[in-house]
Amino acid sequence: MDIGIIGSGHIGGTLTRRLRGLGHPVTVANSRGPASLAALAAETGATAGTVHEAARARDLVIVTIPQRAVPSLPRDLFAATPASTAVVDTGNYYPSCGTAGSPRSTPG
Repeated sequence: MDIGIIGSGHIGGTLTRRLRGLGHPVTVANSRGPASLAALAAETGATAGTVHEAARARDLVIVTIPQRAVPSLPRDLFAATPASTAVVDTGNYYPSCGTAGSPRSTPG
């Protein structure tokens, strides 16, 4: 499966490691650019790319950035994404969950 991952934090980095470990080609991207992903790419064999390159994956694109960062993504990000590609967003809509000093609540 050809996979693009947008975001390289805890979730994106873990998914990159696991999916590469299973032998899938992965292009990983973040807001700081491909050069900032050199260590992760060297560790995993993933391709460090731009967000547009990651969004062109043939089979699966996983967006693993904070919800507050979604508006900063390029408007044309998915213009070249094949129609058959699944796009998954792992974002958390509930900003108070896990915030230090905030009471935990159950949404809904």
